[in-house]
Amino acid sequence: MTSPRLTLKSLWRLYNAAQGLLENGRTRDAAVQFHRLAAARVRRSPGDSAPNWIGNNPLESRARLGLCYCYVEQGELEQALTELESVLRAEPTNPEALCELAYIHNLRGERPDAKAALEKAVHHNPESAKAHKALGYFYLQEDDLEQAITECTAAVLCDPDYDLAHVELAVALGRCGRYEDAVRAMARAVQLSPLNADYYYSLAALLREIRRNEEARGVLESGLELAANNCDLLESVAEVVLELGYPDEAIEYAQRLLRYRPNSLTARDLLGVAYLQQGRVNEALRVADQMVMLNPLEPSHHFKKAVLFQQQGMLQDALREFKVVADLAPETDMADDARQAIDSIDNHQMRQIILLASEDRVFRAKLRRDAEEAARERGFFLSFTGVMTLQSLDLDGLAAFHPESRPTVYH
Repeated sequence: MTSPRLTLKSLWRLYNAAQGLLENGRTRDAAVQFHRLAAARVRRSPGDSAPNWIGNNPLESRARLGLCYCYVEQGELEQALTELESVLRAEPTNPEALCELAYIHNLRGERPDAKAALEKAVHHNPESAKAHKALGYFYLQEDDLEQAITECTAAVLCDPDYDLAHVELAVALGRCGRYEDAVRAMARAVQLSPLNADYYYSLAALLREIRRNEEARGVLESGLELAANNCDLLESVAEVVLELGYPDEAIEYAQRLLRYRPNSLTARDLLGVAYLQQGRVNEALRVADQMVMLNPLEPSHHFKKAVLFQQQGMLQDALREFKVVADLAPETDMADDARQAIDSIDNHQMRQIILLASEDRVFRAKLRRDAEEAARERGFFLSFTGVMTLQSLDLDGLAAFHPESRPTVYH
């Protein structure tokens, strides 16, 4: 097939159209256009006084890099490597191609090869912000934070307006505990890309690390002005206002989050805490029940429910839920807490039962016939262990019993 002959202006128009398709996720359509561009040859523009000629395509490498991106997005790594090799044969030190080569090596678990490609990119292109940023990100993955900071700082110096370099620098600084510096770097990224809602989330997260919650709230609300349905922002701002002591606003944000994520457990957890802060225990219990229904095998949901039942004096229900916790996660600290709570509930009721039995002969007689049923008649609900303990009591010696203090209630 004869390669199409296009003017330079047409080549650039085709390249921009293919890039637009790629950025919109239409990788197969973009690949068609990049293929066409890679195969094209240059011809004289109409009206050009220069003689008619066919020249090399100055956008071929860009087209093949575009094809590489398309293939990577489609999971076709071998075809992506074929396009990269073509680019690197023509331009062995092309920084963009070397960075993409490193990315593919990384996807394939070939970390030493990825590092070598990035070091080559930086060595031959010390002015390339993208190469420095990519190497910095590699070091960040390796947990070599000082080297990551060095390379990301170099990227910022090469191109102060490169927002991703500021983002990676902020991440590295934050992981080093240099939160004030990280905040400044992330704030610069927000300034450079004010329409990127994810940057507002990251900046707020750094501010929260250093207890600047009021500022974090302002940042998150600014992000929500751009992306009102961003669930990460909604979740974070609900947490922040709850920490600041505004349960009404936390409830509002959590309910907004539920409109976009109807099955969100985090939103319900926030609602439950906010309701408790307002003293609305019944509503908190309703939310806990929803969490159990959504994920019945998560012991922490049952534990929350048990605690709320205990606070409401609904001891039978509390015992049931604490037992579920102990059964679901028997070897955990939570299960130990649940068993301790069961013992506490049993012990508290046992003292009351013993006191009543020491004063009430009829009740004492009923306890001898059927201890569990007699206790239930008086509104007491014991665990299996509690019932066994009750059945083993010396009912004839109860008159001398003196009850002790009240039990611990878990919160």
